[in-house]
Amino acid sequence: MQNFLKAQQDNQARLQVKESTPSKSTSIEEDIIELVEQVDDDDDAVDADEIFDVCLLLEGTYPFVAGGVSSWVHNLVKALPEFSFTGVCILPTEKEEWTVKYDVPPNFRGLKIVYLHDYDIGDRSQHSNTRFRKDFKALRKFHQKLFNGDFSDFENILPIFQGRGKSKFTAHDLVYGKDAWNLLLDFYKPEVNSESFIDYFWTFRFIHLPLIKLLTAPIPKARVYHTVSTGYAGLLGATAKCTYHKPLLLTEHGIYTKERKIEISQAEWIYVAGGERVQVQTNLGFFQNLWVSFFESMGRLTYQKANEIYTLYEGNRQLEIEYGADPCKTFIIPNAINVEKFQQYPKEPREPGDPIIVGFVGRVVPIKDVKTFIRACKVVSLHVPNVKFYIMGPRDEDPQYDRECVELVSMLGMEEIVVFTGRVNVMQYYPKIDLLVLTSISEAQPLVILEAACLGVPSVASDVGSCDELLNGRVEEDKLLGPSGIVTRVSDPDDTAQAITKILQDEKLRQRMSEAAINRVSTFYHEKDLNDRYRNIYIKYITAPTEITGTS
Repeated sequence: MQNFLKAQQDNQARLQVKESTPSKSTSIEEDIIELVEQVDDDDDAVDADEIFDVCLLLEGTYPFVAGGVSSWVHNLVKALPEFSFTGVCILPTEKEEWTVKYDVPPNFRGLKIVYLHDYDIGDRSQHSNTRFRKDFKALRKFHQKLFNGDFSDFENILPIFQGRGKSKFTAHDLVYGKDAWNLLLDFYKPEVNSESFIDYFWTFRFIHLPLIKLLTAPIPKARVYHTVSTGYAGLLGATAKCTYHKPLLLTEHGIYTKERKIEISQAEWIYVAGGERVQVQTNLGFFQNLWVSFFESMGRLTYQKANEIYTLYEGNRQLEIEYGADPCKTFIIPNAINVEKFQQYPKEPREPGDPIIVGFVGRVVPIKDVKTFIRACKVVSLHVPNVKFYIMGPRDEDPQYDRECVELVSMLGMEEIVVFTGRVNVMQYYPKIDLLVLTSISEAQPLVILEAACLGVPSVASDVGSCDELLNGRVEEDKLLGPSGIVTRVSDPDDTAQAITKILQDEKLRQRMSEAAINRVSTFYHEKDLNDRYRNIYIKYITAPTEITGTS
């Protein structure tokens, strides 16, 4: 999403310059949407009328961004070869270089790309004046209901943007002319609003222009639509459901609305009265709240239109409900792992005199709170003899923070026992370590805990995301396995050190946790189980009658 925010900032200057320059004569299709089909060769060209089993709606992820959600999508598609997949990927701008990061499986075809911020205002639609004012009246009515969380008119406004040829509503219609001006004034309320009108004017445009791009974007035909977030991808999902009357599924890894609120509080391109800004603000400014309300509305729209909503753990599910999801539609499907793949590398036997190895796996960045781990290492080294600490992960994302971590190790006199490995193949390192430590200040469901568990490596983890569920169990049967690690307070070196020391000094405890870790990941987080769940979900909605799917 940071790429989208950066592109948004760049567009402020670019679009304002365009206002004083006559637009070039281009087709409406070029003005509104740039479409790219990824085709392996001419023989694989996608028929416009082809109906896929599943259309994935993706925002800034697969197949152009590696890791995280992209890896989840790739593994899912690869594991379900019996389904035909297609997708729409929303990217910020074509001006950035985008390369495919995955060997895309043959059952994923016909990818379409929407460049969200590469819009041109274009020309006025060729409506009659009567039709034009009727459309504006419908838009005004939709917006008024929107303020009360009522999306019932969403399906009614889609034909305004999805008409044929030059009769459909364009970006020009929304930002030029008397009707557009009056609509803007209706929202701004000049009689009571003391905020900067010029900033409101541009904020209105920056919010609505990408929406027109999405509402007019061609979406492949499919039997099921599956969005991997709310936000812009969720809007595409809601559009697809209302256009084709097919089921919509939503899987949220992180809670999109919450993440956008954090980013907006830090975004320097959003005007804040008096120039006041802190790292994360609790009380947001007027224009920040406009953006937050916008993303909250897209989230509620996606929740309302989705047939079912899946997320990784109970904490996320509760947040979804807080942001407007129907509890009856929300379900937990945890991430999973290929257990056998990691167990190909057996634990290395320890020889007499070998040090105990404590591992940290993650990027050297502030959100991983590496400094808390380093400070905890110092305390542990005072109580546990012959111990060594590996910090395994990329170091180039935040060079300044990396330098500060190296300096902290030096200041604490631990150069001989703390090793920065850089980027490594973790599967080759898990057999070497006795304990994994995670000190992040924010996580959803950290995969590293599951990876380590495949080899029976217990973990110490800060109390964020689903860490407590991963180490102590989620359902009753899971909890009966016993703890596979210890959960600690966030950003607390002493609490972290105490937990590490407790496990390292008690061989029997470490062995019990090791057994619980293997049993837990094998029973509740096996990749095959996750794939089977989604296989059954797809079959249910592809074959189900209307009364199940809620579509016509």
